[in-house]
Amino acid sequence: MGKTALLVLVVAITMINQCKGKSNFACTERGGNCSDSNTCPSLGGNVEKLSVRCNCGKACCKCTDTCSDGSTCMSEGETCDGTKDISGCCGNRFCCTPTAILGPVPCLRTCIYGCKTECAPSKLKEGKCCGGLICCEPTGR
Repeated sequence: MGKTALLVLVVAITMINQCKGKSNFACTERGGNCSDSNTCPSLGGNVEKLSVRCNCGKACCKCTDTCSDGSTCMSEGETCDGTKDISGCCGNRFCCTPTAILGPVPCLRTCIYGCKTECAPSKLKEGKCCGGLICCEPTGR
């Protein structure tokens, strides 16, 4: 009888320790986090309750951030060069919409030998030049 009582005590302690744990592999491998209860509190963004359960019947919750197009969720301490919006991200994160760059887009050249107004037909090759110029490179390369 003494061995059975000792076994029951060890199992009870193990179960209690499992209930204190915050993480659960089945939950975290799906991108979720274990809740402190059987529900998923809204932390500012959209929170999805996953079908897997955490230890002791706790809910496995996954944040599905929903910033508008062109915005991204950032954490506290990160610099946002634009507009901050506290809705759409979970926890203490925020949506950051970068300030639009006004003015012409800089020209990026990919022509090695130089851009010209005209080339000999045997030297015309595709490449990027700015301002309507063409790329004059050997075609046999």
